[in-house]
Amino acid sequence: MPSLLETAILPPSPDARDLSAASLRALNDTLPELYATTDQTQLPRIFTDVLARLVPGDSHGVVVHDRAQGRRYWHLRPAATGHEKLVPVFFANFHEFTPADYRRQTGTGEALALSDFVSATEARRLAIYADYYERLGIADDLSINVQRGHVVTCAAVLRGQRGFRRDERALLNALRPHFHQAWATAEMIGSLAVASAAAPVPAPQWSPERLEVRYGLTPREAEALIWVAQGKTNPEVAGILGISAHTVRTHLERIFAKLGVETRHAAGLRALEVLGLPR
Repeated sequence: MPSLLETAILPPSPDARDLSAASLRALNDTLPELYATTDQTQLPRIFTDVLARLVPGDSHGVVVHDRAQGRRYWHLRPAATGHEKLVPVFFANFHEFTPADYRRQTGTGEALALSDFVSATEARRLAIYADYYERLGIADDLSINVQRGHVVTCAAVLRGQRGFRRDERALLNALRPHFHQAWATAEMIGSLAVASAAAPVPAPQWSPERLEVRYGLTPREAEALIWVAQGKTNPEVAGILGISAHTVRTHLERIFAKLGVETRHAAGLRALEVLGLPR
């Protein structure tokens, strides 16, 4: 007898060409929020919030699975107590989650729905459906996977009705590379923060003059940007430079304008383009 995976008829994978102008605008509007966070522990919440803004559902969630450490953590929206308590039940029956089997066989992280693999009748025979989905009033689950090394992030939209539109799948697929890059950026900023804490003096190659020439910064603005690129907060920069936190904010406002960016981590990345990573 053929397996559910063998009998599944998957829709053609949608891409950016399937997005309407309105969907593209909505996606673009979420990106500043996505890239503004440099704290990896906050990314599951940010990912979930962005997902909820783009694709409607009864619930949205992000699960991060660290395979090296053998642990999972998640963020749900809405974070109902009943849902939180049932998440371990979902993973206890995860072997019945057919999209995961398909991902293991194909290596794809693109948008897949539970309804792509099982009919409503077949779903009711599964313990994962009876003990998790049905108890939450959920009929379908559309998810994407993003992998960085040994860490896999799954973002999902849950609905009380079966089926997802092609443009909704396209939106999730369009989010995948941004989730990946936002995670990579936060990881790099975190590494720089650790490095700067261990060596609180700018590396010799990180001279303010290079930033002054490239971006037209004043010497003080260039010094402030060097510390921002190393992950320092405004109060920390103020203490290092012997100025007030208000003055640091003023410097950053001028730096952002000169660099054409809106966030401190974007400014830090621009600085790294000129200075390189610390040694």
